[in-house]
Amino acid sequence: MVLYYLLLFVLCSSKDLFEDYYQKAEEFMKGMTLEEKIGQMLFPRFNLTNYTDDIPIKKPGGFILFAYDFVFNETFIQQYINKSQELSEANVGLPLGLAVDEEGGTVVRVSPYHRDEGGFPSPQQIYNESGNDGILKIDQEKRDLLRKFFLNVNLAPVADISYNSSDYIYDRTLGRGPEESAEYIEKDVEGYVNDNFTCCAKHFPGYGNNIDTHGDIAIDKRSYEQFQNEDFLTFEAAIRKQIPMILVSHNIVLCKDKKYPASLSKAWHDILRNELNYTGLILTDDLSMGAIKKYTDNISEAVLAVNAGNDILLTSDYYKHYDALMKAADDGKITEETVDKACKRIIAWKFKYLNAKEREPNYTTLIIVASVLGVLILGAVILFLILWLKNRKKRDSESLGGEELIRE
Repeated sequence: MVLYYLLLFVLCSSKDLFEDYYQKAEEFMKGMTLEEKIGQMLFPRFNLTNYTDDIPIKKPGGFILFAYDFVFNETFIQQYINKSQELSEANVGLPLGLAVDEEGGTVVRVSPYHRDEGGFPSPQQIYNESGNDGILKIDQEKRDLLRKFFLNVNLAPVADISYNSSDYIYDRTLGRGPEESAEYIEKDVEGYVNDNFTCCAKHFPGYGNNIDTHGDIAIDKRSYEQFQNEDFLTFEAAIRKQIPMILVSHNIVLCKDKKYPASLSKAWHDILRNELNYTGLILTDDLSMGAIKKYTDNISEAVLAVNAGNDILLTSDYYKHYDALMKAADDGKITEETVDKACKRIIAWKFKYLNAKEREPNYTTLIIVASVLGVLILGAVILFLILWLKNRKKRDSESLGGEELIRE
């Protein structure tokens, strides 16, 4: 059994997740500015009440929505849908990623307000009642509900392992050991991938028994061997099943980086890329959370996140982070090569999962170019005819003069 999973892992890892769409992505990027590429890397908090005309100019790659957005009546929801469609059309021709955390249990954004039975139960509760089959059934219902609101990314499942009911993360996990949790994650991700709906395993490298990072810094003192033997198993299961996104936590995990949270740590991103051979999209947790603001030493968290290896940055402070990335790019603190690598993955993902369309030829430009060429060619023809007529007239005149001399 171990050899089977090892072989499967090697086979799945031998090819980049979005490799079949890289050529299309590269072609698409030829028509993009640096500003547009950086915009694709940001998924800001969607807030219709604070919407400004500046958003289409900065062209974000997507949005993250919260429960607040779905509490309102159908009129508000329709406005959101219309605005998201409008932004997609204006967004360099690429569809928007529209993401929510619909985990079930304590973290639900849509179902409490738009499901007859109320919020979805937690995976742990469903598993205890009906196992993985029950989870797969509920997950199909989740996807159907999210699609009603044009949502296309569920920031779930939680791949963390927790045994202790007093842990902050416990209720959001399966509440079982590494092997059972890995089996659940494998089946769960497979269901999403087969349904062509983007899911996201979180919170790499594993949350453990740490405190809530929404408000404060969490320090994880566990050994690297413990991560390898326990926490990594669920993420490896997700990678085997070709999960398109993995989200990295804001915990400071001392065994590999004593200075930065995992979300801003190149060391942890290198492990995810090189040791676990993950080739999909890497996301930060929200960069506006308290744990990040307290630990960036006045250096932009967005710049640190990009240089660490994240492809997509979730943020509730869009303009601050967009401007910081643009300034860093202008100052050479972020290279265009780094931006291009991330942007290529994002656009390839959009081709694979969001049915992005290849760029249509710019017929307006073609018409202008053709018209200019036409005028130039016509001018050249007219000039040629004028010169030819002048030369002919001159030859005729010289010919007539010669005949007069012969007569004399």
